[in-house]
Amino acid sequence: MNNQIRLVISIILLTSICSCATQKPTYRANNSKRIIIIENDSVLRYTELIGCLGNSNTLNYTKENEFLKVSGNLDIKQDGIFSLATDLYGSELKIEKDSLTIKRTGEVFYEDQFLKSKADQKFQEFYIVVDHKKKKITKSNFKRILTNPNFENYTSFEMNKNDAKREYGIDEKYRTLKLVRK
Repeated sequence: MNNQIRLVISIILLTSICSCATQKPTYRANNSKRIIIIENDSVLRYTELIGCLGNSNTLNYTKENEFLKVSGNLDIKQDGIFSLATDLYGSELKIEKDSLTIKRTGEVFYEDQFLKSKADQKFQEFYIVVDHKKKKITKSNFKRILTNPNFENYTSFEMNKNDAKREYGIDEKYRTLKLVRK
């Protein structure tokens, strides 16, 4: 029985490692409704979502220096709600460390890893004070702490940074939210 469990765990680990190693570069526009995926060294896939409608196609490209030259006729204008195809046909995409830029339109698509790290950096740690006990809220514990159903019995206000330092020893660089029982 132990050998079967080890085999299953080994297969799961190998599958997850392989899927991470073969992940395709994915770039998203700021609104995340327009996506470009580099499938391989000559094919890219583009997807555009508008509400519950979507358009997804593939195009061939060649790589020259730091540009991807996409196939298609530059003068074709596609009518309709989906414009990414028109922006890509016959255009050049400039490849940078964490982004792709459509040279003709200037639209920038950011790599998923870059967007994730940017979102992670936006989270600012802060403190809450409940029943005169301070708790530091971090990215890893905020869901667990702030989904406490007992917090419905409290009202909250933001403390002055000087008062938080004096009363609870909280560094002035942090914001502090104090919860008081109703």
